[in-house]
Amino acid sequence: MTSKADAIREHLISTQPGIERWLAEHDAIEPLEPSGVPPIIALPRIVVRQMLSGKASQTIIDRAEKLASEQGLPYFAALSEVDLLGCGLSRAKAATVKRFADAYESCPQAIEAWQRMSASELLVTIKKHKGIGEWTASILAMFHLGHEDIFPLGDNTLRKTIMRMADQGVVIIPERATPYRTYLAAYLWQFADQNRI
Repeated sequence: MTSKADAIREHLISTQPGIERWLAEHDAIEPLEPSGVPPIIALPRIVVRQMLSGKASQTIIDRAEKLASEQGLPYFAALSEVDLLGCGLSRAKAATVKRFADAYESCPQAIEAWQRMSASELLVTIKKHKGIGEWTASILAMFHLGHEDIFPLGDNTLRKTIMRMADQGVVIIPERATPYRTYLAAYLWQFADQNRI
């Protein structure tokens, strides 16, 4: 019996001609599940990670989470904007995190309801929060809420990887990967991270 991970790979191979040789050398990505991390914790982490290396962003997150714990706060978004800046967030990111924390504290049910929304409704709803754009909303939807059919077209790494693959005769057309566009994006990110393209 074919596993879901294998079925997803077969779907990508059938809809993205030429990608097979890359997928054949790569472990299958297991089906996504909601992470169980509440949005008030997950989204500020994603905001910090945007446009930073994994190591730099993790250092900032660790610093902020340690300070929040020392202050008896339930999550680092509850820190003051001054404390967030002191932990290494840019002014724009600190302001975004604080606005989101304020929105959560005034109506947590509205944000907890994100876990029950369709992908399209979710992306529109998340982006209503000032400072939160398509990329941040997509990452939350994909990797924390488990939506399988999202492809963040504005992601620079994905765009560059698609162009490099085109140079090698592989034409990536994300729309054809529906209902598994999230997995196509995840594979392309991994190819880029491993310098395989």
